[in-house]
Amino acid sequence: MDTIVQTLLQLTIRDILQRPLFQKAEVLASEDALNRTVRWVHIMEVIQAGQLLSGGELILTTGIGWQEDEERSLIFLQQLLDSGASGLCIELVTYTSRPPARMLELAKREHFPILLFHEQVRYIDITQDLHAHFINQHHKMVSELETLSRQLGQLLLSGKGLRPLLELLQQTTGAQVAFFPLNAEAQFVPFMTKAKADKFYERWIYNEMFSAPLLSQQLAHRPIVALGHLFADLLIHARQELTEFQILALDRCATAVAQEMMRTQYTEEKRRYQDDLWLGDWLSGKHGLTEINDYIRRIKPSAKLGSVAVCVFQLEASHMEAADFESLLLQRYRVARAIFEGEGFYLLPLLLQGQIVFILLDQLERQKWKERLLQAVERLRKTEMKQEPALFSGLWGIGKLAAQVDQAAESYAAAKETLAIQRDAGPLPAPFFDELHTYKIISALKKSGMLDELIREYIEPLVSYDKEKHGQLLLTLKTYLIRSGSKQDTARELFIARQTLYHRLDKIIALLGEDFMNADKRLAIELAVNAYEYTREAIR
Repeated sequence: MDTIVQTLLQLTIRDILQRPLFQKAEVLASEDALNRTVRWVHIMEVIQAGQLLSGGELILTTGIGWQEDEERSLIFLQQLLDSGASGLCIELVTYTSRPPARMLELAKREHFPILLFHEQVRYIDITQDLHAHFINQHHKMVSELETLSRQLGQLLLSGKGLRPLLELLQQTTGAQVAFFPLNAEAQFVPFMTKAKADKFYERWIYNEMFSAPLLSQQLAHRPIVALGHLFADLLIHARQELTEFQILALDRCATAVAQEMMRTQYTEEKRRYQDDLWLGDWLSGKHGLTEINDYIRRIKPSAKLGSVAVCVFQLEASHMEAADFESLLLQRYRVARAIFEGEGFYLLPLLLQGQIVFILLDQLERQKWKERLLQAVERLRKTEMKQEPALFSGLWGIGKLAAQVDQAAESYAAAKETLAIQRDAGPLPAPFFDELHTYKIISALKKSGMLDELIREYIEPLVSYDKEKHGQLLLTLKTYLIRSGSKQDTARELFIARQTLYHRLDKIIALLGEDFMNADKRLAIELAVNAYEYTREAIR
């Protein structure tokens, strides 16, 4: 790396003073001023210099443009300062004997170096000397960048991962390297303690927000973007102003890092796709107990292979169309896995038919499994309260807890049925399949096409009466059934007088028959009332 180290050494005012043509120069400069970087040298005699400069130039002048005029000299110097020039050389022979005092005061105050020649010098010799140095350095830099590109290419082909790329960038530039991937741990080369890393991150954020001039010169940042997605941020930070070579090296390394992350993501997506296919087959009943046990032992040797339940979350189509959906989904998977493991479940997630499916292996052997599962989902939803999109905020359903892992297909079918029922009946606070009771019967009747006939046969007269008379017979019937035929409890809950209730019950008997409370007919009527609310509207 010796040749690269030479490129890293920038040419400063201090370095220029060591060159033969500057041995007799008088130096008016502070220590900070001597550290100014010189990128080019330029002869300039006009005082309107601002638009002619790009920054980093060492200006050579005889003072002919301002001579002894103090105001003109100040205008000239201020333009050099505003343009970012690195220093000013003045020949004190023909046109001026000494720079005006206020000009020297301004240069001192701004830490701007002034070099004075008391004898006539050939500025053409100075420009040739320095320009030759700059050109040679540029050729070196191009050669070293080509070497760096070859090394990066070799590392990419080796398949050794991301870390060697970051290490090569650090060795090449000599700067602190920081890598901030989205949704993963930051990496630092050389290593940083957490306290230093946090401080570094704060400085970077401060620079991004406020573009601090000094920090901007010492820190360079490149976003790692591929296929329109931001994957990470790559930064280098030096104790002094970064050189052009260091910044160009950062650019090349950022391209290599993006290629490596693309390769890694492709590999990860391919593996995840294969996992999703396998898990999908599991939920279709295509894998036997031995196959499932072997699969889980391979990915989680310590997992207990007992009871299993499947939980399904319905996704909105707009969520899956988002540009960053894949990375967002992986992030939420990590959060969900930590939460469910905290509640005693080993989680195997997958995306299947527009739904997020969680296969949950109960590690606590059915101990309060419903309470733990509800707690996990509640915690998961809370993590999304201030995030968009909220993937777990819609309808969700839980299948029955199966005794063995090869029965996951049954639990999955039950979870989907729980979702389907809620699409008709509305969201349930605890959507467990084994607590749906009459909903299961109603859902089956709906599939068979018998649900509307059930409603017409048993309660349609009350429905028609309420619409025509604006009555509340249906509500009265529902409450009366819930209260198991207690007139006192029914009147109290409806906030009506007993006589009013008796009048309504007489009307119900007239429309439904005196036997409406007989066991068989009552069961059919209760089912019809639930079916009405399931398919039409809540009875209030």
